[in-house]
Amino acid sequence: MDSDKRTRAAHAVREALATQRSALLESVRRRARAGVDAEEVLQRAIERALDRSDQVRDPARAAAWVGRVVHNVLLDELRRKHDVVLPVDELELAPVGDDGVDCWCVLVQAEQLKPEYALILKRVIVDGMAVTDVAAELGVTPGNAMVRLHRARKALRDRLKEHCGTTSARSCSDCGCAERGCCPRS
Repeated sequence: MDSDKRTRAAHAVREALATQRSALLESVRRRARAGVDAEEVLQRAIERALDRSDQVRDPARAAAWVGRVVHNVLLDELRRKHDVVLPVDELELAPVGDDGVDCWCVLVQAEQLKPEYALILKRVIVDGMAVTDVAAELGVTPGNAMVRLHRARKALRDRLKEHCGTTSARSCSDCGCAERGCCPRS
């Protein structure tokens, strides 16, 4: 990576950290379990993001990259405490903010799924709720909610493959929806 691009990436990461700090902290608080200090997790994530800002390939997507770093640091902490509830999934999204979504196609296509699939994806992935909490909210068992979430993720991957030609929420750059104008921002 050339020096100019590294500088732009580092600047974009610092800007994303500054503008999204409160949203990132709230996201960590929602996903963290008892005994996890959200401020400490966020501080370690900030240090990691700043140390590794040269890994950002596209400065325009630095906010989404920062969201992944925060998410990964939280998962590391939960694993360290043996308290991971949900596996990492390729359809996990960065915190949703004004432009915090990596790929709008994912949200648009998720809305096209069966209502119960769209709802569980929104509550668990976008809103950051625990599956057990969503199960209680829906009046189903946690096992049923996990099955529903698994099926919803598979249905979304299939829909993305059919519509966008990709199965990953992170490969939005491979998608032609922006040029076609078929998945407008909500």
